[in-house]
Amino acid sequence: MLRIYIHDQVPVTSFVLEGKLIGPWVTELEKYWQSAVAGNPTRAMLVDLADVTFVDSDGRALLARMRRKGVRFLSTGVLINAIVAEIDAQEQKSRQSRNHNETEKGPQVLAERTARTRRVLSDD
Repeated sequence: MLRIYIHDQVPVTSFVLEGKLIGPWVTELEKYWQSAVAGNPTRAMLVDLADVTFVDSDGRALLARMRRKGVRFLSTGVLINAIVAEIDAQEQKSRQSRNHNETEKGPQVLAERTARTRRVLSDD
């Protein structure tokens, strides 16, 4: 079982969770989160995980999606702190990978454009 308390106060919407983030409760949290985002997409969001005792793989996946969208987490305890740290590490690694791919493409795109420009100029 999971209890979800929603505090929708300026400037932050916070979700206070108590219990296990598993199975159908993951879907329920996602519905509340999506509804809050739809209602005010620019508002900061916080998920308080201090009283969460377990998170299954679907729960972790949801928390990771939320983190990618800028949701912040408040956590305590070894298990939940480890889950949040893992999500943050994965997000950082993903960001670095995206930045690396964009950096690698830069010189390649420039070289292709230069080659096309030379072909166009040589055709004149």
